[in-house]
Amino acid sequence: MSLPSSASIIEIIFDGGQVFRMWSWSAVNRFNGPDTPLQSTIHCGEALRQRVFRASMGPYGGQPTTPVIVKMAFNDKEFSLLQWEEKVYNQSLSRLQGTVVPRCYGLYHGRNTGCLVLEHCATANNIMHAEYWFVSFLLLRVTSGLKPSSSRKVMVAIIEIHKAGIIHGNVRSHILSTHDGVRIIDFAKAKVHECPNAKPRLMDPRCAPEREAQCNELMILENGYGLADGQHLDGMLQTTMPSPLPAVHMHPHQSQYAELKRPHRPVRF
Repeated sequence: MSLPSSASIIEIIFDGGQVFRMWSWSAVNRFNGPDTPLQSTIHCGEALRQRVFRASMGPYGGQPTTPVIVKMAFNDKEFSLLQWEEKVYNQSLSRLQGTVVPRCYGLYHGRNTGCLVLEHCATANNIMHAEYWFVSFLLLRVTSGLKPSSSRKVMVAIIEIHKAGIIHGNVRSHILSTHDGVRIIDFAKAKVHECPNAKPRLMDPRCAPEREAQCNELMILENGYGLADGQHLDGMLQTTMPSPLPAVHMHPHQSQYAELKRPHRPVRF
C-alpha cells in the first residue's frame, strides 16, 4: 500500500525480533522536528502488563533514546479501545498533557495491528495507592508515607480532568508520583462526564439536599486524599468548617493511623 508523504510512520521492533510497521495520517508528530521526516523507530522492551510495553523511541535509522509507553492492539476490539483513549487524550485532555496526564504521541495502524504511543512518566515513587475502609458511610484513608502535599496534587489533578469533561472510572490504581507532580494514566475506560461544579459529593448529612448534584468520584477521592492539613488545597480555599470524625463505629485499624484522628474538612471547589 502506497502511503502519502504526509503520513507519520513508525517501525516497532520487539526484543524477539518481531517487527511491525504502522502509520497514521492524524498523529501529531511531537517527537521529530518540523523539518525532519515523519518517521520513527520504537524498540519495545519490558512488558508492564498484557499489551503494554516500556519502550524507547527515536528518529528512523537513529538511536532510540526517548522513553515511551506503547499500548498494542491485535484485533478490532482492542484497536477501538485505543481509538477512544487517543480521542480522550488529544481532544478532551489536550491542554493537560505533560502536566496532569502523559503526552500522547499518536495512534498508529498497521495490518491487523495498532498501537498508541504515550509519554513514559518517570516516577519518583511507585504508583501511589490508598486502601479504603467503608465505615458508617465514611471512607477512611489508610496510606503508607503519602505526604499531604502529594494528596493535594492528586485532588487538583483529578479536578482538572473533571473540568475537562472526563471521568476516569478507575483512577485509584492509575496515579503516578513524578519528580514534578503527579500524572493520571490509562484512560481506556474513561467516559464523558459533566461534573457539577467540579466538587466532591460529600457524605455529610448536612449536604443531603445537594448530594445528587455533586460528583461521586470526587467524593470518594476527597475522602481518601482530602483530609484537612491546612487552609488551602493548592490555592483553593476550603470553605467549610471542620467536623470531627465520629467517635463510634470506627474500624479497629483506625487507632493505628494518627492522621485519621485529625479534623476532617470536606473540600469545596
